[in-house]
Amino acid sequence: MPGAGSTQDHEMVPYEYEDRDTGREALRRALALLTDLDPRVREHGADEVGDCLRRCAGDQDDTEVATARLVALTVAETDERVRESALNACAHAATTYVIPLAVFQPLAPLLPNLSAELTGYVLLILGLTHDPAARPIITPYLNHPEASVRLEASDALTELSARRPTIIHPDVSPTS
Repeated sequence: MPGAGSTQDHEMVPYEYEDRDTGREALRRALALLTDLDPRVREHGADEVGDCLRRCAGDQDDTEVATARLVALTVAETDERVRESALNACAHAATTYVIPLAVFQPLAPLLPNLSAELTGYVLLILGLTHDPAARPIITPYLNHPEASVRLEASDALTELSARRPTIIHPDVSPTS
C-alpha cells in the first residue's frame, strides 16, 4: 500500500494534457451554464468558457460572441465569485484573440463600484484591447486609493501602448 502523498496510484497529468473536449461543442455547453439559476453553476460555466477560450475553441466570431456573453453576465451578475470568473475568462479571450474594445465597453460603467480585484481585471482587459480609446477609461485609476489598482492601471496603460503580438490565434489576423 503506497504512503500518503504517493503518486504511484495516480499519475498527475498537467492541465493542458487532460482529455477534454476542446472544440465548439464544449464552448456551447459552457455558455449554456451561464444562464443557470445557481450562482455556483454560473461560476463553473464562466470558468469553463475561459478554459475553452484559452484552448482556442472556436474562431474569432465564436470568441467575440462568447466574450460578449461573459461581459453581459458580469454586468447583470450580483455574485462576486461569478463576476470574477467571468472577468478571468474575458482576460483569457483578450490574451488569446484580438477582441475589439466595443465588446468590453459595457464594463466601463461598473468600474467605480467594483472591488479592487475586479477593477484590476477590467483594467487589464481594457489594456489588452490595444485600443487608444481605452486610455481615458484607464487613466483615472492611476490615482485610485488602492495600490493594487494603481499598479493594474499602470500595467494596462503599458499594455495598451505595446505593439500587438503578430500571432495570437492561428485563425486570427491581428489589426494594428
